[in-house]
Amino acid sequence: MLNLPRLVATPAVELSPTELKKLQDKRAKTKTERYQQRKAELSRRYEVDVTPELVEKDDDGWYPQLRMHYYLTLGREFLTNRDAKRAKTQLEAGENSIWKPDFNKGQMLPAVLLLENLNLLQFLTPDVQLRGSDEKMVEFKALAVAHRHVIKNYLNVSISEKLTPVAIAQKLLAKIDLKLDYVGRLGKRENRECVYRFVAPDDQRDSIFGQWFNRDEAFSCELVSVTNNIVLSTPVIDTTSQILEEVVSSPQEQAWKGLKLKMQQGLDSAGSFYSELVSKVGKAIGVADSEPYWNGYLGQWQVWVNFGSDCRSVVCDWLAVV
Repeated sequence: MLNLPRLVATPAVELSPTELKKLQDKRAKTKTERYQQRKAELSRRYEVDVTPELVEKDDDGWYPQLRMHYYLTLGREFLTNRDAKRAKTQLEAGENSIWKPDFNKGQMLPAVLLLENLNLLQFLTPDVQLRGSDEKMVEFKALAVAHRHVIKNYLNVSISEKLTPVAIAQKLLAKIDLKLDYVGRLGKRENRECVYRFVAPDDQRDSIFGQWFNRDEAFSCELVSVTNNIVLSTPVIDTTSQILEEVVSSPQEQAWKGLKLKMQQGLDSAGSFYSELVSKVGKAIGVADSEPYWNGYLGQWQVWVNFGSDCRSVVCDWLAVV
């Protein structure tokens, strides 16, 4: 690990993107160059002054937690654009091919939508006391348990019936590096309960969010869209909501992986983008190979479907459950 005092005290040499890239690609580096690179990377990542506390928090994995919190709140309007740019970059790097694990890992919208549907932000009101028996806590637990498979898939958080509502909330709040503070056991002797409340952290995240918001607002005009490349002269039935509601609302009874899906009629006019898929697959029945993921680049929900020996990503609107 780099020496924190020397890293923070490194002269603030402003490196251009080209200079930073050149330094990152350089194999043999002096200590000063390593400090310069690390400090420049942190400065660009958080867009605030680099401090010892910031370096330690970044080493502990703070950035993905902070990024999730930002796109769940202040930066929500920029999330689709962010995912689209990420997909565009991957497409260009792979010459119009994307490796499925990398693509799914790079898309944040499904996880943010899940946290929104769970209404996680309801617990972030300062000075409001929370008990496990509160109606909203009981409802929150029931919703989380019902969707525990989806939560595991998109957030990598394990939820079970044995956990208390507060324990479930704490596990999910940890995804954005927040928590509920323990107040004490309150109430009558025979009916005392643990009480919690949210205390906003003093960790500079508000300043970072402000910088990120200004950055995203400046680049919001660069929205990438390729939907005009797909021309549908024959409309297809929109079954996305139907499939998602059918499967996601009852995850304990069925899951996407292994679900039989059938290609719908009307795909022969879908345009050249999917001409190869149509010609090879046609109206065959396939088996879902994964959970659906949001393709911000195309603005569509898609799912990987195994048609015999051929596994392809297909727009959910073009599929029907069989």
